[in-house]
Amino acid sequence: MPEIERRSTRRYPLQLPVRYQATSARLTLSGKGQTLNISSAGLLIASPQGVREGLRLRLNVEWPWLLDDRTPLQLIAESRVVRADASQFAVTLERYQFRTSKRQSAPVDRLMWPVTA
Repeated sequence: MPEIERRSTRRYPLQLPVRYQATSARLTLSGKGQTLNISSAGLLIASPQGVREGLRLRLNVEWPWLLDDRTPLQLIAESRVVRADASQFAVTLERYQFRTSKRQSAPVDRLMWPVTA
């Protein structure tokens, strides 16, 4: 029997660098990973560090597109872990915004991310 898709938003297979940190003052968890897919409602993140379901995280994702073709962007998000295992976890986005960034770990490939007019 085929699996029923329950997601209400489309997921995009983007592999982007992400840093995360627990927002609780009582918990000092932080780490790095890579997104496996992204939607407007959440992200699936691969990370060697285990996180637990229900944890609230602040995410910094390096965005692959440049503002005005020259300024790097990052997605800053407040999120909650909704599913987790030893190698990956899924978060739902509660709030997010784009901010300019001074650096980017990898150059933007204009062939992969074409600018539309």
